[in-house]
Amino acid sequence: MNATVTDERRRLVMPPELPARSPVTVQQIDEDTWLVKRQKPEKPYLVYLLPDVKHHEPDPEWEATERKLAGHLNKNVPPFEE
Repeated sequence: MNATVTDERRRLVMPPELPARSPVTVQQIDEDTWLVKRQKPEKPYLVYLLPDVKHHEPDPEWEATERKLAGHLNKNVPPFEE
């Protein structure tokens, strides 16, 4: 536990483990108790750049695999009725 006093502008000195200008939330628990919590992202975001493919070269091996997958996944789908 770190103890300190506030300055004339009511600022606290935080421990060195907290980088400068870190986003924090301050919650008042009661008249004499405040809770300071550092806000960190829960999970890093990943960005994938995908190429814009406008034309595919025909690939008979992949088309056969795709037909097999589609047939397997669609065998329990009821037929479409108008």
